[in-house]
Amino acid sequence: MKKYTLFAGMLLIAALLFGAGISEQAHFSDPTNAAYLEHYFQITIPSGGMDAKQFGNALASITGRPASMAGFPDIFKALVEAADLSQLALTYSTQKSGGRLAYYGITETVPAGLDRYVACALDAHLLPASTAKTLLTSQHLDSVTAANLLMSVANATGISRNYIGKVSDADILMRISNAFDGYTLFTDGYLDEIGAIAVKRRASTGYNLKKDSDDAQFLTSRTIQYGHSDETHLKQLVVLLNSEGIDAKLQIEPKVSIYEYLLDWGPVPPPSPYYMVLEFGENFYLAYAVEYDAKFEFDSHADLLKFDFLINTYAKKNDANQAKNSNVALLKGAWWQPLYSTTFQADEQAYKQIVDCALAENGYTIHPFSLLETKQNLIDTLQDLSGLEVHERPLYVNNAFYRYLTGSDYQ
Repeated sequence: MKKYTLFAGMLLIAALLFGAGISEQAHFSDPTNAAYLEHYFQITIPSGGMDAKQFGNALASITGRPASMAGFPDIFKALVEAADLSQLALTYSTQKSGGRLAYYGITETVPAGLDRYVACALDAHLLPASTAKTLLTSQHLDSVTAANLLMSVANATGISRNYIGKVSDADILMRISNAFDGYTLFTDGYLDEIGAIAVKRRASTGYNLKKDSDDAQFLTSRTIQYGHSDETHLKQLVVLLNSEGIDAKLQIEPKVSIYEYLLDWGPVPPPSPYYMVLEFGENFYLAYAVEYDAKFEFDSHADLLKFDFLINTYAKKNDANQAKNSNVALLKGAWWQPLYSTTFQADEQAYKQIVDCALAENGYTIHPFSLLETKQNLIDTLQDLSGLEVHERPLYVNNAFYRYLTGSDYQ
């Protein structure tokens, strides 16, 4: 009996170690790495791979610092230096380096003086042990490995994606809760005033104020931006996606939504850290509300296309599902006109084009939306008021929000 128990325990340990290796390799080998490098860093990786000089030049494009590589054994030192870990690597003694390499199962010969850099790169998860083994025995860097290593450095230095986790993460609900703990009203002063005047002049119905530091920096061809105000709604939406077998990276970008407050809605409520109404000139009021844009970078284009159906089915109110005899269940906080968008035309049947006329300054950006036929008035107004360049960006919004903008239907 003890033999079987010991054998079962060994199998469990092996499974855990094997699973961890798969997880690390999967994280390292994101299939969108090459596309991301080209989109954000203008690095095009040759299909035949890279030599040492090409890889060094690509590293320099990411870090803005020269990367000296005479040959492929130098790649470990170059990776550590690019990730700003050089001083740490120098603390590795020969004994410690040997112990760490043994821990990762590295039995290949390591060139003199590089053992500390190989060990440090592995400890920093800049690459998995399987890739380290290959690099120690090969003089060729294939295109996939090159993309993975370059993205690993970009990730380590914080200049790539900015997100709280994936839909499939076991603790994603906790991460969402933790993120919402810090959301309150904020202002930049100057851009806020420009946006408010634009609303008062009827050049815009409202705008969103966001901090540039919260930008997800996702791959746009895989990303949908979903706006809402309710924390529980987002949690339910994330679990809904997971239940449908859809995975995506998630970033929550807090924003202050500003729009005209009509006294017909009732007396001006007392201010709170999350909502307030201010008088902006005689008999003109603006509401300031804490909301968020949830950015989803989907694992596949097919999953991105399913999003519209899921929102219309489970997160959108309409006359039919709001009728007294309706037995349709919706997510908490479902809206009549949900708002989600892409920066490319994903599906002509599901999305219509509008324009985001953004103004940016000192780490803040305001985003007033416009229909195509009214954009020039908004652009001219913003430029006249601010003297800043208006960044005109096409947006493709869901049909319900487009109907809301045009006033053609309330649902």
